Amino acid sequence: PNTMPADYKLNHFTREEATERYRLDANRNLFKQISPVICCGTANDKKEEIRQYFHATFEVYEKVFECLSGDDAFTVRPVHKLRHPLIFYYGHTACFFINKLVVAGLTERINPRFEEMFAIGVDEMSWDDLNEAHYNWPTVEEVTEYRRLVRDRIDSLIKGGSFPLSLPLTFNQSTANDGNAFWWVVVMGCEHERIHLETASVHVRELPMQYVKAEMSSFWTRCQDQSDRAPNNSMVEIQGGEVVLGRQDDSPVYGWDSDYSDNARVEVSPFKASKMLVSNAEYFSFIKDQGYQTQRYWDEEGWKWVQWKRPSHPWFWIKDDSIENEWGYTLRLQTEIIRMPWNWPVEVNHLESAAFCRWKSEVTGKTVRMPTESEWLLLFDRYVKQDQYSWTKAPGNVNLEHHRSSCPVDKYPQGPLYDIVGNTWQHTENAVYPYKGYKVQPFYDDFSMPTFDGRHACMKGGAWISTGNEATRDARFAFRRHFFQYIGIRYVEPSEATFDPTPCMGAKIGMDPEVESAAHFAYNKSICGVDNISVQIADYAKAAFLQHAKGLKPSRSLDLYCGAGRITYELTQLFGEAIGSDFTSRKLIPAFSMKEKGNTAYHVPTRPRGPLAKTEVRAADFSWAATRERAFFFQADPTNLHAHMSNFDLIVAMNVLENIHSPHIVPSHLLSRLNAGGVLIVASTYDWQPVCVPDRKVDNELFLPTNNPTEVLKSLVEAAGGRSVADPISLNAMFPTSESSGSLRTVTISTFVK
Repeated sequence: PNTMPADYKLNHFTREEATERYRLDANRNLFKQISPVICCGTANDKKEEIRQYFHATFEVYEKVFECLSGDDAFTVRPVHKLRHPLIFYYGHTACFFINKLVVAGLTERINPRFEEMFAIGVDEMSWDDLNEAHYNWPTVEEVTEYRRLVRDRIDSLIKGGSFPLSLPLTFNQSTANDGNAFWWVVVMGCEHERIHLETASVHVRELPMQYVKAEMSSFWTRCQDQSDRAPNNSMVEIQGGEVVLGRQDDSPVYGWDSDYSDNARVEVSPFKASKMLVSNAEYFSFIKDQGYQTQRYWDEEGWKWVQWKRPSHPWFWIKDDSIENEWGYTLRLQTEIIRMPWNWPVEVNHLESAAFCRWKSEVTGKTVRMPTESEWLLLFDRYVKQDQYSWTKAPGNVNLEHHRSSCPVDKYPQGPLYDIVGNTWQHTENAVYPYKGYKVQPFYDDFSMPTFDGRHACMKGGAWISTGNEATRDARFAFRRHFFQYIGIRYVEPSEATFDPTPCMGAKIGMDPEVESAAHFAYNKSICGVDNISVQIADYAKAAFLQHAKGLKPSRSLDLYCGAGRITYELTQLFGEAIGSDFTSRKLIPAFSMKEKGNTAYHVPTRPRGPLAKTEVRAADFSWAATRERAFFFQADPTNLHAHMSNFDLIVAMNVLENIHSPHIVPSHLLSRLNAGGVLIVASTYDWQPVCVPDRKVDNELFLPTNNPTEVLKSLVEAAGGRSVADPISLNAMFPTSESSGSLRTVTISTFVK
């Protein structure tokens, strides 16, 4: 029963209030928003276009949360326990704007507690912290007020005139100066929120109906065209041809880092494609043929999932015993349950899609699989042709324009097929992988790289709720294969007997030199006769703790900017719990590999600018092999650590000061997380790095060359309640440039006790 208050309402601005407060277009249509074209136009007009787009994005996102019937609905955990409750996503997209502008050095924090709590945790990654004990969720009212403050801040910054907009605004120029950085982050934030518009909608759809306001179906108006019968699917001959992979740097609209390529081209062989997406009725034949009970239709991962979850039908189907036949199912939508629309597309995860294709192969006697990403691009180029930013009207059920639900699979023709774009996303055969020329974007440097692991399946085409970047040709999104979204099935009969995914899976090798270098920095024994600096610092830190700690046992340590985790692992030999933290999750990949698999591999040049060579390292070869389970890793901002990252007996901060905008705030923040009597070790080259924006140095006025940096650090620590207990010492460190060469620098170590 629904025990929530009948008049429950979030304190969002009404349409009229927002129009007046922000001087918005009174005739704005939230269901027809086009990504801002950032390649041309006049700067002032484009600024206003982006401002209007920002507000429309904020508004339509909040409409998802207006579907909830009470505060309790925000904090109930998803039934699958794989993601945070909705209160996280309510705050997440707003704090994203602030966190990324802080990364770029372009604004100050509004609420540090919220901006660490709501920062990360949206994909099933090793560093995602889904431990509910680490979160003390704020009230819904507090988060609503925070969203208002963020909206005010971004609107004020846009209108303030401090950030000039130079067109074209491109991926490669997104960090060229403060102006470019600001506008890129604002558009990035909008597109990020539009991603979560879709994922939050799925979360609402997964809630028990008692937590949902059915009357919101008057806003999220579903398609009324449904039938107990579905059209018969058939195969359409598709001639082969060449496709260009990805968007180019001069793309007219914003793109995520994984969207771009260096004009890479692929020749696609002829194939046959299903005329329509697989309908609920067509998929039901798989169910009736014991598809969920037949192991041969499933790969190893899929069958493990079947044994774990014991599914007998798609996730959003509901068996209705009041319907007295085998077709007795209803369908859960975002805000209502309806009689099964058998002519709508089925929504399944990638494992189910692959099993369906194997079953289809068996019953037809032909090779059937999901399309590759390249095959889908060929369909788009040939039959859809125009991209979202050129549409006057959406060519299918996409961009929220036509319906706020799926619709019949034969409603929107695009050439000889239906729904090449729209209705539901389409699973592809290949995992997501980096295109040739892939580069990370430093404001969000771990958006894509962690998904290039062979376990994240690529999807294309967009769904009815896909807007902004998601609705464009070159959008590339990926989920773990057991995740559910608005994703369906198109199948193909290839002219070639098999599809080899290996080239896609292996494309990551050498693609992230920064991470490869971090792994080599961590796990080399010595370079040019210089011992590994991570080991030197860890040994010094352990000895300093035993000598200087006051009344503390070695219970808990923190290694900041831990990278591939070597110092963290070395500390496990003394401490009961050793936490490693890095600002970017990319660098944590080798650390997690070492913990979870007992080994890691990386690729570095055999000589400067030489060919790459693979190096494998095993935990068993190190003295901390038996204690590595004491290591735990989290992604975190060193100036705004997660609330649970506290009560440390030792903190080691290596190369932290020189890699952030405001090094002067680090000492007090770290001391606030250190137990009284605990030891703080700061190791620094004092070699200040440009942070994200090349033409602006770190805000390091206190650390000017005319000042002694160790004395400045000492004064900052003492002002925050620390005391120096040893003279600074200097160690030689080799920062590798290849297997056997590197850059020799001096690392100065300062030691303090709280």
